[in-house]
Amino acid sequence: MRVFSRVALGVIVLLTAPILLANHLQADCPLSLVATDPPASDFSLSPHATFRSGQQVFALRGQTLTTYSINDIGDLQVARQDFIGSLGARETNGGVTFRAETTGGYLFVSSEAGLEIYDLRNVRAGGIAPLLVSRTSGLHYRRLAVNGNVLAALYPATDMPCRANGTVSCYTNIDLFDITNLNSPVRTASISTRAPNTESYLLGFNDIAFNNGFLVATAIKGTASYNVSNPFYPFAVGSSNHPGTFLVSNGSNLIGVGDDYSVITYTFSLTGQFTPYLMHTLSASLQIDRSNTVVFHPEGTYDDNGGRLIMMADERDPLTGKPARTIAFDVFDFDVAQYEGSDPRIYETITAAAPDEVKWDPFTVGPYIYTVGEMAGLQTWGACGQMAGKIELDVVSQLSCNGAEIHGWITGAQKIANVELFLDSGSLGSATLSGLPRTDVSARTPVTTWRINVNLDSIVNGEHIMRAVGTDSAGNRRQFASQRIYFPGPGSNCASRRRQSAIHY
Repeated sequence: MRVFSRVALGVIVLLTAPILLANHLQADCPLSLVATDPPASDFSLSPHATFRSGQQVFALRGQTLTTYSINDIGDLQVARQDFIGSLGARETNGGVTFRAETTGGYLFVSSEAGLEIYDLRNVRAGGIAPLLVSRTSGLHYRRLAVNGNVLAALYPATDMPCRANGTVSCYTNIDLFDITNLNSPVRTASISTRAPNTESYLLGFNDIAFNNGFLVATAIKGTASYNVSNPFYPFAVGSSNHPGTFLVSNGSNLIGVGDDYSVITYTFSLTGQFTPYLMHTLSASLQIDRSNTVVFHPEGTYDDNGGRLIMMADERDPLTGKPARTIAFDVFDFDVAQYEGSDPRIYETITAAAPDEVKWDPFTVGPYIYTVGEMAGLQTWGACGQMAGKIELDVVSQLSCNGAEIHGWITGAQKIANVELFLDSGSLGSATLSGLPRTDVSARTPVTTWRINVNLDSIVNGEHIMRAVGTDSAGNRRQFASQRIYFPGPGSNCASRRRQSAIHY
């Protein structure tokens, strides 16, 4: 991690007071799997993304758009699920973006089928399915960003078969569209890295995002911001000499420029200027016991309050150069002293990801992080600054017949008053909070063990969902863990333990 400008001075002062390195200045974001919604369609059928509109979250996966209502408890509440039969896109790496309206919004998708626009304004519980507004053929992009009536589109240099060099042989364009009339998008201008254009020094653009109304683009030789308020005449307003392969944006005052091993976060001004803030690097501990190279996933997110950078770490497939599996969440807490000297560092929390798959589209809503798993479907992870915990049960063979103990851990910003365990929709009762604080979990607040005795011998055959819901001393009630468990059926839902005979000498 590197600290820049005035931030460096502040951190140096903090480090002169050892008491500030106590637990209350420990990164506070141990993640746990809160809920999973199984996939409704094949991941490989089309682009994928997650977006928020008011009290709804939209998840596109395959040709299915699932609409969720935001739930403070944390359990996923499916408002509706729509198969988009008219969707022509078939690329998993196609471009997707969303423009939120007062209710719902518009979905933009680009792939080999062209640029497609869908109306989601009435997609809600009791509403209607997405409506195709228009499809414009011959437009093939893998990065999209929208702001008002301006749509920016890019086929990135990272995906091109040639090495972008800013000459006529290999260069990139950011195409700008006026989408005032969604039935007929108009391409108004292009920002090109082809010489002799002024952007030729950048060689090739890799990713785009909108911050404070300005278009930010990172490239092979640097990063720049553009005023595109008039999409016919874009012009550069700010720049940084730091190159990147992807961007992490909160849409306003924070923009992160990332590559395989680092992310530099800049504060972004109302005039489109970059000021270096913090630099975070991939934890070395993530490479231990891994034969494949471990890199940052090319997507990330800032939490709602901008106080954390949430990244994922992938093993890279040496044959394709693409992610082979997502192994962990790597979360950096800006409110903690940026002190180096340990791994993981005190401002960093690493949480193993499950199951063994690649995860995409990290997206925060309050204390929860949504991801789209290639096999698992939409997952909810949490909860930063709220409650986090785990159900330490993987298979029913861990259960003893005629009654068994299920246990786990929980922590939160407030003292935990109660833990209630559910199987599907039925309560299994309240757990007992006991035992010494858990030191095997990285958390700023004390981690408590919970235990409950249950008898699940007669549970019917099939997959069931076990959920743990906590209540803290302030009365906040949150689901903090979820586990899908397969029960073979009565007679096979447990294991009979044989007592070991005493050993005599």
